[in-house]
Order: sequence, then C-alpha cells, then structure tokens
Amino acid sequence: MTQENLRIKNPSVTLYAFHLRSEMTLEVVADAPHLWEKLRHIGEFFAMPDFQYFTDRMICYQNGQYDPDGELKQSTYFLELIQPAGLLSFSSGLEDNLKLGASIYPLRLHDTYAVDLTFFLQNQVVDVNQLSRFNPQGCLMPNHIQASLGQTLLLSVEPIGNEIADQDLADECVNALLQETHKPSPPLSREGRLFGNPIFEYELIPKLYAPHPNELTHILVWLGKHEEVSELVEKANLWLINLLNCRHKILFAYHQACQSNESARQIYNALEAKTQELKQLPEAPAERLKFLERLLNQTSQDTFEYARHLRNLSDQRTTIKTNTNNYAKWLEHLRDLSLKTDDLTFLEDFHEQICRHHHQQLGIDEDYLKPAHQLFSQMTATILGMVHIGEQKQQISRDQKFQFLITFIGAAVGAGAISATVIQNPPDLIHLVSQLFEFAQLPIIDLPQWLSLFPGLSNDILKVIFHLMVGGVASLVFTPLISFISRLFTRNK
Repeated sequence: MTQENLRIKNPSVTLYAFHLRSEMTLEVVADAPHLWEKLRHIGEFFAMPDFQYFTDRMICYQNGQYDPDGELKQSTYFLELIQPAGLLSFSSGLEDNLKLGASIYPLRLHDTYAVDLTFFLQNQVVDVNQLSRFNPQGCLMPNHIQASLGQTLLLSVEPIGNEIADQDLADECVNALLQETHKPSPPLSREGRLFGNPIFEYELIPKLYAPHPNELTHILVWLGKHEEVSELVEKANLWLINLLNCRHKILFAYHQACQSNESARQIYNALEAKTQELKQLPEAPAERLKFLERLLNQTSQDTFEYARHLRNLSDQRTTIKTNTNNYAKWLEHLRDLSLKTDDLTFLEDFHEQICRHHHQQLGIDEDYLKPAHQLFSQMTATILGMVHIGEQKQQISRDQKFQFLITFIGAAVGAGAISATVIQNPPDLIHLVSQLFEFAQLPIIDLPQWLSLFPGLSNDILKVIFHLMVGGVASLVFTPLISFISRLFTRNK
C-alpha cells in the first residue's frame, strides 16, 4: 500500500529541542538565545508571519533583544518563559482547504532552554504523504535547528481504515516526514505502548564514536486516538520534557567527554615522545640548558591541557551520573501515569543500556589517563629541577669569572701602586719600544703632535702605563693563587 492510499487523522508533530543556557559557573553562554532566534524564522516555512514575534512575549526578551535578567528571582525548576499564558497559538491556511495550527511552549529547566513546538491538523483526514508539510525543506531537522543539546520529534497520528501493520504505518509516516530532507530515515530501534497505544522509536546511535547531538535524528511515532487519554497526555508532557532533557544531556555529555578523551590521548602520545628526548640531552652545558628550557615550555603547556581534559572527563561523567538518576526519576513518574497494558521498555532500555555503558566507558577512560597525569607532572618537575640546576651552574660560572676579573684588576692596581713607590724612575719606554720595533722590523707609530706641547704630561702617562704593565704582569701571576686560597677558606667554612 502506497502513501497515497494510507489515510490518517489528527496528525501532529512536536519538536522537543534543548539548548544550553548557562555553564557550571552560572554564566550565560554566548549563544544562549540561539534556539529562540532560530525558531523565529520557522514561521516562514508555514506561512505564519506573526510567529516570528513570539519572543516579544518572552520574559527573557526586552525591546526585541535578548535579556536574561528578566529571568532573575524566579525558580528555574520549570520556568515558563511566556507569562502568564505559558504558550502561544498560531494558525495558517494550506492548500486543499487544510488549516494548520501551531503552538509554542518555551521553558527554562535549570541551566537549559527547552521548547515544545507543535504543528497539527486538528479533526482533519489526510494522506500520509501530507506529513511532509510538517517539515518543509527539513526545517525541523537537527542540522537546521542546531540546538546544542539535541532534539526529539514526536509524530502523533490516528490510523483510519488501513489494513497495514502498525510498524509498517509508522515506517511510512517517518519516510513522509523526512521526504524533503533527502536523507535516509533512521532505523527502528525500539517499540512499546504508551497510554494504550503503540509507539515506535527511530534512531541510530553509532557504537564506535559519539556524534554531536546535532548529527542525531531521534523520532517517536505514536499511533492511536489520543483524545481518549488527553488528560493523561497533558500530565505526562511535563515528565516527558524533563525525561528527554536528561536524555539529551547524557548524550551531549558523552560526546564532550569523548572529545576530551581523544585530545588527552593525543597529548599523551606527544608527552611520551618527549620522555624519550630526555635521554638524548646535548653534552654542552649551554645547549643542554636551552634544550631543557624549550622542553619545559612545551611539557608545561601540554601537562596543563592534559589535566584540563582529564578534569572535563570527570565532570562529564558526573553529569551523566546525575542525569541518569534524574532520568530514572522522570521515568518513574511516567510509570505512575501509565496504564497496566503499557510497555515503557523503549524508555527503560536507554536508562539500563546506554546510560550504564556511557558511565562505565568514561570510568575506563579516566582510569587509563590518570596514572599518566602523575607521570607527566613528575616529568615536568624533573625538567624544571634540571633547568634550575643548569641556571645555577651558569650563574656560579659567571660569578667566578666576575670575581676573577675584580681580583685581577685589584691586584694589578695594587701591584702598580707598589711599583710606582719602588721604581720611581722607570726606563724610557719610548726608547725601549722604538728599539723593539726596529728589531722586529715593524713600522714605528708617531706620537700625536699635541703631546709635544706637554712634555711633562707625556712623561707622566708613560710612567702610569709602565706601572700598570708591571701590576698586570704581577696580577697574572698572583690572581690564580689568590682565587685558590679564597676557595680553600670558603670550603673550610
């Protein structure tokens, strides 16, 4: 049986989308209003021009601009962002005399923005292929909405006079809903019963990697006459929104944790390579010190990043544990409302299988990475100590050279002073130097002409030069001896 022959009544599709509002520090994230800004343009796909103004009625908007201060001093447990109405309704006419209705119910759940956006054809009978009108150009798909924590689509239809199995009808409904997305439909993953009616879950969660929530398509198809259980449905909507919020937080946290785990492993490999470099240090002290300083800069930054990723991994594991407990609480509320014939295993399986797997896997990853963090911290401390020792040795060498220079100058001046006292009439240096130059056959340098104007001055200068030369020669002999004796006394102390 084709989609053209399948008839359904009272079809509706509800978008449950969840977007992070604030971080652990309670600071509002930069893209907090993204969900509301994205939804403002949804009305363009459904010929509802007034839909874009729904934000004007929200308490977190002032004069058309996002202003989260409007939420202050209010409980964020389940905060309705449109007050006092709670939700807004819209409508538009379609072809074939169909009337499309819409309602939007924006919320804040602690640190998360959530929305219940529903489009419906009330008391109208249509072909299954008309469900594509609920999702024109894929406007309700995750890649278009881009809610940071993810989303779920709930498709409700009432079968009429169809000789087709419930699962086959649900398959056709999903195919029709995704007709304009040009993407394959997700496979059927689970099925159950809710308030006496069959419900089917379509989803594909890869086992080998954790995709971003925006890459996941999660669809629930609920068949049956829901008017008969409308009161139960209305009560259950509160629990369902909270349960789906926990579900998407768990998947988002696991994605974030896997990202941190992958980054930490890359740093792990890089730091392992640097431990091998410590075995190949240059022999020259100066080169060794430069090498160690470069290695210290690299390992310090890498070790810090490694610790940050390890902390994120631990935080996300805690997030998964917390939301797993909350998921179980909301699931219990749904059980209290459910009928005896209901089967909620499609919700229980996520709690028992996915949540448990994610929490255990992150524990394994954390146990693997923790010992390496201690090793890399010790390696950084070791390199820091080696750099400190190298710098101290260089400083000692510089101090010794400076001390030798001071000793040499002091000894030279002192010996020169003694020489001036003992040898009051030094030999004629000019005559001596001239004879030396003649013997070596070197060109003789003439003295400046202005010195001839001051014969006494040139004589005094030559005397000073002579005594400094004597002091310098004496200093070369005695300075090493003085330094040696000084070191002996220093060691004895």
